[in-house]
This record gives sequence, structure tokens and C-alpha cells, in this order.
Amino acid sequence: MGMSTIGQTVYTPWGTPVDVTEPNEGDIDGRLYWENLRRGQWPNAEYHTTWPVYPLYPYLSSTFKFNCHGYAWHMFWFGEDDELDEPVKMTLAEAENYFDDPSFMECAQSEADIWWINGGSHSAVATDNPAFLKSKWADGPLATHRIAESPYPPNMSYTTFYKKCSYKITNTYDTDITLNFCAIHLHNSSVLNYVDLEIEYEKGVLIDGTFSTGTGATLYFYPD
Repeated sequence: MGMSTIGQTVYTPWGTPVDVTEPNEGDIDGRLYWENLRRGQWPNAEYHTTWPVYPLYPYLSSTFKFNCHGYAWHMFWFGEDDELDEPVKMTLAEAENYFDDPSFMECAQSEADIWWINGGSHSAVATDNPAFLKSKWADGPLATHRIAESPYPPNMSYTTFYKKCSYKITNTYDTDITLNFCAIHLHNSSVLNYVDLEIEYEKGVLIDGTFSTGTGATLYFYPD
């Protein structure tokens, strides 16, 4: 039933290491139990296929391999594809790393990328439609659903909202430019000769890897 796990380390956008686990997949009976239960409870949600088992079960969205925090804070930003790369389970404490460092910052609901629902009992990703969220329901499905139509309806008095703050930049700058982000992570970047790089930031600037500047280049760093 997916009890064995593989330990691994992932990193927040700011570079903080987070220890997570990737459980083995559950057996087909376990997956079908959660699939049928949740589809029956919330028939109007859109369910997203995860690791189909051909030819008998091509449309399963339930999986034991990741949970809501792993999906919202890591997998969604890592980049989704048909295989849902980097599946992980993440505890509440592990998820908090993403807003304890400058990776994400608290914001208004209208600006949110991620909802931290009911003090962290659930994490969900905001969608282009403000009436809908996308989230993983424990060992059950990955679904796009109306805000209140899930096993984790938010109490708005205990729900907070976060937007992405840290942007990792790996560019070579050959013309004058001004960057204005909440937090900027310059990694393996360079500024060519006689180029002015101006950075406005709210939370901070992190420079790591290789960072080089050419002759006559000028850097300006200041809080916004």
C-alpha cells in the first residue's frame, strides 16, 4: 500500500534544502478506493490522470506518490509534464521552508499563487479562474475544483496566501537593464563590458555559482 519511501532532498527557489520522501505507489485496490470515493463525493471536479495503469485503469488520478504540500510547493513549480516529474510527499514543517525563506511571500488572496489552507492542513495552487483551485487530496486524486468543493474546504480566517518571490536568473546581460523582483537569485550569471545592471528588491539578493562582471560594468542593488 505504498508504505516504503525513498528519502531525498529538494531545494526551494531560494536554495534552502528540504528533506522529503517519495513513497512507492499504492496497489490498484487502494488507488481505486480513493478514486471512486472522491469522484462520488465531488463529481463536478476535473480529475487529472497520474501514472495510468494500462489497459485496465487508464484514468486514475489517485496516487500515493505525492501529497498536497509536495505538489503545491515543489512539483507545480518544478514543471509539470505527463509524468508529473519529481513526485514527493512533504510534511507541513517541510513546506514552511518555502515561505520562511524568500522563496514565497504572504500576499492578498487576489495575488496568490498558493493557498495555505487552515493553518497548513492543506496546500492548493491558484488557477486562472479565481473560483477554482488545483490540489492533491492526500492519497486520493489530483483535481481542479471549486474552492469549497474538496475534502479541505478553507476557513478563510485561518487561510493565508503566498506568491512566488524568488526568481532564479542565469542570464548574461549585454545591455543596460533594470530588474525589479521581490527576491533575486543570480546563479551562474554575467554582466558584459560597460553594462549597467540595476536590481531593485524587496526581500533580498542572493549570488552564487559563477558571477562575473566585465570591464566598466556597474551594478546597483537597492531595496524597493
